[in-house]
Amino acid sequence: MLTSLCWEGRVVRSFSKLAAVLGLALCGCKAPELKSSMGALHLEPRQLDLGRTLAGQSIDAHLMVKNEGRSSVPLEWRAIDAPFEIVLLPLEAQSGGSDVMVRATPLVAGTFHATLSFVAEGKLYESALQVTATELPDCPQTGECSQSVFNPITGRCEESRLPDGTVCDTESICVIGGTCQAGRCVGTPQTCDDGDACTVDVCNATNGCEHLPAPPCPGDGACMRGVCDPATGCGLAPMDDGAACGPMQTCDQAQVCISGQCVVRDPPDGYVCAQASPCQGEGRCQESTCVRPEATVLNESWRLDSMESPDPDAGIPPQQYHDFVVEPQGQVSLMGFFQAPPKLRANTAQSVDGVEGAARRCMLWNNRLVCADYPAAVNGKISALNLGTGETVWTFDVRTARPDFLAYTQTIFMARMAVQGSDRLAALFEAYPKSPNPNATGNCRQYFLVVLNASGGLVSGQKLEDPVLDLCNHPHPYGFAADSVGNLFISFSQTIGQPAPLVPGNNTTVMSFTRDGVFRWKFTDKNLVGGELAVATGLLYPENSPIAVMAATGATAYTLASPFGRLVVTHERSVPAPTVGQTVLKGYEAGTPTQRWTHTLASPERFWSDQIRLAKWSVRGGDRTVALTFTEALGKHYLKAFDTRDGSEAFTCELKLEGRSAPQLAEVSEGSMSLMEGSDACGKCDPPFANSNAAFHSYPLPLISPVFEPWLGTFGGPGHDHREETTAVTVPPPGNQ
Repeated sequence: MLTSLCWEGRVVRSFSKLAAVLGLALCGCKAPELKSSMGALHLEPRQLDLGRTLAGQSIDAHLMVKNEGRSSVPLEWRAIDAPFEIVLLPLEAQSGGSDVMVRATPLVAGTFHATLSFVAEGKLYESALQVTATELPDCPQTGECSQSVFNPITGRCEESRLPDGTVCDTESICVIGGTCQAGRCVGTPQTCDDGDACTVDVCNATNGCEHLPAPPCPGDGACMRGVCDPATGCGLAPMDDGAACGPMQTCDQAQVCISGQCVVRDPPDGYVCAQASPCQGEGRCQESTCVRPEATVLNESWRLDSMESPDPDAGIPPQQYHDFVVEPQGQVSLMGFFQAPPKLRANTAQSVDGVEGAARRCMLWNNRLVCADYPAAVNGKISALNLGTGETVWTFDVRTARPDFLAYTQTIFMARMAVQGSDRLAALFEAYPKSPNPNATGNCRQYFLVVLNASGGLVSGQKLEDPVLDLCNHPHPYGFAADSVGNLFISFSQTIGQPAPLVPGNNTTVMSFTRDGVFRWKFTDKNLVGGELAVATGLLYPENSPIAVMAATGATAYTLASPFGRLVVTHERSVPAPTVGQTVLKGYEAGTPTQRWTHTLASPERFWSDQIRLAKWSVRGGDRTVALTFTEALGKHYLKAFDTRDGSEAFTCELKLEGRSAPQLAEVSEGSMSLMEGSDACGKCDPPFANSNAAFHSYPLPLISPVFEPWLGTFGGPGHDHREETTAVTVPPPGNQ
């Protein structure tokens, strides 16, 4: 007999399935729902977007094969198209579900599709897949001896040094056999020695070896003149008989050289009793009288007033020019502070404008005009312009070259530039930080120092780190200069007030770096007011300090009674700039606090401008280095020259200048001088004379030309390069003071 028992809604089966079924029917119990062993399958999701990845990078995703049956089901998978692949593939769909893992590795940018599918129990199951790939960021290579690779985990380009000894290109024909050493490309300097002791042998990164005339050999200050022997170098030889050897008293009594000795004689008629100057011919003795032509007034040969419209009929507004550079032969190029395109060779018939917008802080370098924030303002670019056409030769963009800098900044732009050599240009970029101190009450700044090669390529770049730069008082590089071997010097000072032009305050930090941007030393002076830096003969001369600093170490060398101001320095003398309205000019032994001379102007003459520049004055018996500056007396203005060696007056020429102010900038070229006046903005703020309309003038100056001395003036001479001249120093004989 078939029997079954119902117990609490459960069927207790015995004997067989049939008996169990019959038992259920007989007792009327409700059986639980039973699943088929071959239940429904699903591939979920039916559509899957794996998202975005970088070309060449993989991205994974998971799907599920759901099985509603009680038994596993064999799966027959079909091949999947690239860039997809199945990483985890179940051969059977287990009851409940089985995990499927797919991976996409697109090798190029684009959006890719594929179908993931399998067959089970004769039925096809599919899921549509999609992935999008973007280009892998192109990490900029920041130098010959480093490599930058994108890290997809951090999402940044990461830089590493190449191994020491890796062959590299120094980007200079002056350095051969370049190899990487500690992340810098170094090599052997090109030998340019021509075997001639009377030339200065230098190598230009673009032109190669050059052999320049050496500075004149010094005489003894009396009747022995300096001569140069190509084999042995400087020496002494007697002056020609009759050469002047002291101040002229009268044409009846003159100090002249006879057989190498300075003696007093009655000079003959025709004797040159006064040297020719730019405004007066030489004087000659006629009996007891020194007769010379009447002096002429120096009149301008060219003028441009940027307050005047270049074309009023066309409605063109005035252009804000307030800075200029001069080429060795006298061509003048103008620029401003973002307001106007640079005007190249403005005093010639071939004048052209820069073709790509406004620029500022331009300087001459390797026969090109190099400008900051060009071609577009406030953009962290430096460009070299062809002086003849205005076309851009090359452009360096710090944001492209060093995108990692952008992680710190909101805006990045140029602060200062300085030439370090024909193969090195330093640039200091200024930036607003992304996350300034929330408790800051002033302006926060960050600075990035880069060094470029002659082609505008990056040699090195770094974010400057120092406690003074963390203060939100707008620390600013009011001084930026390089010595003769390319070492850099930067003076940071806090700013008084916020809008440009910026006014320096005290608490100044001076930093020094090598020509490749490697840190050397620093010092801080809480009482030092920021300003320009001069560097010459191994010393650093801060404008607003009386303390001379050792350029090699940053240690104090000596202290004067008053600040140096914007001085000039020869191989023998340092001459601080004159004070407007005063009458005294002083000269010191170069590199020492020893005062060698004082010149006091005769009343009512006073210094009219603080501009002072060095120049070469061609005279009979040899050239003389003179300091040029400007004076006024009784409503007339003068260009005055002082012999830098002894402070004597070399010449005075009346200057015809019908302008709005005293000369505010002045530069010397071959046979001419150019100056700027008329700006009503601050000239010792940074940038100087910003947002003003100045006037520019050129004057013929016969017998005057540029001179090779260590420091020609605050802006490095006509090129504005802020660099110590590299010509060899000729050491005077002992006792020649």
